[in-house]
Amino acid sequence: MKVLDELIDHFNRRSLDLPDGLFNRHTQFVLNGLPFEARMGRPPNDPLVLMLTRGPAGCRFAAKAIQHAVPDATLQCGELTEREENGETIVTGQAWLSGHLRGTGERVELLMDVELRWSGGTVVRAEVAIAEHDLARIVEARLRN
Repeated sequence: MKVLDELIDHFNRRSLDLPDGLFNRHTQFVLNGLPFEARMGRPPNDPLVLMLTRGPAGCRFAAKAIQHAVPDATLQCGELTEREENGETIVTGQAWLSGHLRGTGERVELLMDVELRWSGGTVVRAEVAIAEHDLARIVEARLRN
């Protein structure tokens, strides 16, 4: 999908630009089954939490966290499949994140399962699943100075 290639290209160039209309202010981001807003340590329906974790801001929030933990991070996308379900287009596939962890320089290559739910040309939900031990390595690197 051209729009996803554009998103990945922006990420790999360290740009926080996003393809126009890809996300709206309600787009939800989910990591290992838990929405970003539930990871913030505040009530998940708090307007400030929702402003930071949903839509374009949520995508940028996640990208910056990854780029901080893995300063030379690059993202690649594998083959994607599409299906229709309840009026949404569901795109699934895998992506690979590679680079070196902040603070240690340890090489990292992570495989992620990705599911995007589209409605009306906009992603309404973006879900990523990653092995918990790989996620813990990224979180640890993100906390390093």
